[in-house]
Amino acid sequence: MREKPDRILAGLRVVMQLLSVHRAYVGIEDNKPRAIEAMRQTIQKADLPGDVSVIALGTKYPMGAEKTMIKAVLGREVPEGGFPTDIGVAVQNVATLAAVADAVLDGRPLVERVVTIAGSVATPRNLISRFGSPASLLIDACGGMSPDANSIVFGGPMMGIAQASADVPLLKSTNCVLIQREVAGIERDCIRCGRCIQRCPMGLMPLMYVSHVKKDMIAELAGYHVLSCVECGACAYDCPASIPIVSYIKLGKAKLRQLGRRTP
Repeated sequence: MREKPDRILAGLRVVMQLLSVHRAYVGIEDNKPRAIEAMRQTIQKADLPGDVSVIALGTKYPMGAEKTMIKAVLGREVPEGGFPTDIGVAVQNVATLAAVADAVLDGRPLVERVVTIAGSVATPRNLISRFGSPASLLIDACGGMSPDANSIVFGGPMMGIAQASADVPLLKSTNCVLIQREVAGIERDCIRCGRCIQRCPMGLMPLMYVSHVKKDMIAELAGYHVLSCVECGACAYDCPASIPIVSYIKLGKAKLRQLGRRTP
């Protein structure tokens, strides 16, 4: 947003014209003032097919989740199991908008993206990286990983997925390669402290998902609105029993969808 605001708005122009919409919002967390200023100045000079506003959002995880952002900007809620389009909203990230401009205006396919290399590396950096490149190539470009690091994660510390080795290739969805030393916690029984409920940005009850999945009470998960979970990981991060709550939630969702397909 600071370096290529013109490209982002060129892509936004294309999307607005294709969808025949006349109102768009650019949501940016308020701890990024230079990005906010860059986008606002560029919007003032841009020829856009409608009204476009930059909204400074609170810096609170997971503000980047589309359901959270829609609620913060528009005050609307996406229905359970639904999509933003169900309430007349389309959400795109700025990297996608820039890629739209590259493809439509220049005929250039999407073959690379900005990837953050962070954590236990000599020199953390943001690198423009080709899809299919092994993670090891990016880690070497940042001076290599620390000797005590034992985990490579694609994605951030909350929602990222651990990889089997540094030779795993980057995908188009890989926005971060996180190198860290992971200390495996021993899963213990839930003590019903309620921290996961307090931390859930969607107002859900994660502890119920764990107990229901363990007891194979899959049909009952729907009554606790499991499909509204955005899998942000805030519940698992704060769990004193080291329960991998998100893993149970993903398993429960998969089984619930299978159950729905089998139900006439």
